Amino acid sequence: MSENKPTPFVLVPEYALLESLPKNLQTRFVTALKLMHEDLASGLCWEQIATQSAISPFHFHRQFSELFKETPGQYLSRVRLQYAVHYIFSKQDYKIIDIAHECGFASSQSLGKALKNTLGLTAKQIRAMGVTGTPRQTAEILAKLAHPDEYGSLENKLAENLPCELVWYPQRGMKLLPNISTEWDTIFETFGERATRIMGMTPVSQLENSWQDIKTRIGDWQVCASEHTISLAEGHYFCCDVYIVSDSGYSVALEQLFKAIEFAGYQIDPNGYFVEIVRDIEMTVTGGVTFSFQVPVMM
Repeated sequence: MSENKPTPFVLVPEYALLESLPKNLQTRFVTALKLMHEDLASGLCWEQIATQSAISPFHFHRQFSELFKETPGQYLSRVRLQYAVHYIFSKQDYKIIDIAHECGFASSQSLGKALKNTLGLTAKQIRAMGVTGTPRQTAEILAKLAHPDEYGSLENKLAENLPCELVWYPQRGMKLLPNISTEWDTIFETFGERATRIMGMTPVSQLENSWQDIKTRIGDWQVCASEHTISLAEGHYFCCDVYIVSDSGYSVALEQLFKAIEFAGYQIDPNGYFVEIVRDIEMTVTGGVTFSFQVPVMM
């Protein structure tokens, strides 16, 4: 059993920016960006990253700053904070000192200072928001770590072109997977490439609740219908397929989808389920995920 896989919309600022570079420079910049994302724990500075990418630090700083609208040092600091905030939010059992070292900070104190300066919050406050905060509050924090653009964030600018469509689905279902985390990273670690069998169903009525009061159900939607333990009623869904590599991209894609529903004049079905399906996954450190987001609407 399978669904058609539309070509996903790529919501990754780095991909959009690198398109303007000559091929030889693209290759070197890709190498530099991989080092920035994959080797955070080593604490490499941007000058070392430039050298390892076969670019002189002087030219790298100039070209990077012109292209990315922030210096290599600013970008690296923002990326480290993105990863740190992700771990603080989603890995409640991780010690802050371990997160700091994993993300390239010398100490928990240096991480705490960066969080306070950028977000105005402590690690303890951010961790608490992962339980008692709401998705909307989380999105506001993530927005401060998005890629800077002249008029806001580049993620928001790219998302303005997010293609959405109205789709009618017949009755569907899935086999609930008990005792499975609703945290997508944990699901990816558990299932690997088999995560493309996974569907998440969240009651629309709970989307404004705190995280601890949102009860997402996780299941395998590719089993035979006779194995379904929960069903989705037939109906219309407003949908998008999007490729993302960060929490910021995930948050912005959802925000844009709900804006598109409002703009199109549809009313969200308060008794329905918000559906998330993993279309594709890249099992690498910096690999992205293609999600299908589907919101039930009333006609």
